[in-house]
Amino acid sequence: MLDILLGKLKEGFGLVSDPRYKNKQNSLSSYLMCGFSIFHLKDPSLHHFRVNYPERSANLNRIYGIEKLYSDSAIRDAIDIINPTELQKIFSIPLQHLEQQGVMSDYKVLKDYHVVAFDGTEHYCNTTARDKPCEHCLVKEYRNKKGEVTKTTYHHQALAGVMVHPLHKEVFPINAEAIVKQDGATKNDCEQNAAKRLIPIIRTMLSKEKYQLIGVFDALYATGPMIQLLVSEKMSFTIVSKETFVNVQVERLRKENKLEQSEIVNAKGEKTTFRWANKLILNGANQDILVNYFEIEQVDKTGKPIYFNAWITDIDINDQNVAELVQIARSRWKIENETFNTLKNQGYHLEHSFGHGNKFLATNFMLLTFLAFLTDQVTQKLDKSFNKAWTYCKTKKNLYEKTRQIFDLIPCQSMDFLYRIIAKEIKISFIFDS
Repeated sequence: MLDILLGKLKEGFGLVSDPRYKNKQNSLSSYLMCGFSIFHLKDPSLHHFRVNYPERSANLNRIYGIEKLYSDSAIRDAIDIINPTELQKIFSIPLQHLEQQGVMSDYKVLKDYHVVAFDGTEHYCNTTARDKPCEHCLVKEYRNKKGEVTKTTYHHQALAGVMVHPLHKEVFPINAEAIVKQDGATKNDCEQNAAKRLIPIIRTMLSKEKYQLIGVFDALYATGPMIQLLVSEKMSFTIVSKETFVNVQVERLRKENKLEQSEIVNAKGEKTTFRWANKLILNGANQDILVNYFEIEQVDKTGKPIYFNAWITDIDINDQNVAELVQIARSRWKIENETFNTLKNQGYHLEHSFGHGNKFLATNFMLLTFLAFLTDQVTQKLDKSFNKAWTYCKTKKNLYEKTRQIFDLIPCQSMDFLYRIIAKEIKISFIFDS
């Protein structure tokens, strides 16, 4: 399965618009496939990729279609000038594969919805003079008590939209948008501005005609303009509700004992209470926007609090769907734990600087990292050979290490062949001449 997907990705890279006006003897898709393979193989740096090229060149050619070794600077220079919107289009390739294999149907909640969790993360930070800031860097100045600038940092952030399901472990990045200083801007970009760009992109990839979406957000998004955007894009939502006018109305209803309520007690004596109210005013500035409120309170058998949280949504709440709505809202943690934590700490090196560049390099490397992760998640969901190899290795870390070892030492006709070697389905014999 993975080899078919890699072939489709290579075809997709071949359709990327080439902005180069010289040095076109090497195809842009070759440079992109080099960048993608670095993150897909979990190489810690471009230097590691280049140093190990002689041992793995044949496999790189057979599996990724990489025909020759390029210098670090050549790879960076080629990828630096590509408009990130070109790479964002490539995400549709793994997603179409998921749809064709019926996975999208398995990820439905509330019968017809798909959940997309949104959150931002930093992926590049320069606190030294090692890398020259680019025109898109976000700038942060640290000042002392006298107001003097003592330190300046330059960084890049990204907002991601990731398809999640409360009961499935795999998560699928739909796309990511750079939170960087926009062309001609004098002020830093922000997460909400990035959301205004990302949500329509996601709606293009998961069309309004085919997909009903629920966006899962933190409290930052509980604003009139953001909810109006979601309504215009036909995206339902659950948003964390903290210290808002909605909460003021809820407290009044609570005192009047007018909140709807249902309870569940488990075998340990722990009690879960759901409370909700429909058709509340969002805030004074947006009295025409009505939202629905729901909360969960969990206590142990002694009454000691275990967990509490509250959200607003546009979906009408009743005792039949409130528990599932809570599951959906709480699944937002998957973008932090299952996505960002994995990308930063489990082999993808998201926060490592593979190169900053002058225009779009840091952003494009971020997108290639997310694309490699999406490819891995699709593989984990659908590829039997991958899962047999993972079972044999017990941990992902061990699997990635063995993948690189075999990739560097043994001629492999495909990734399927490589995974079957790891799983001991194919045994390799060595004959040594004295």
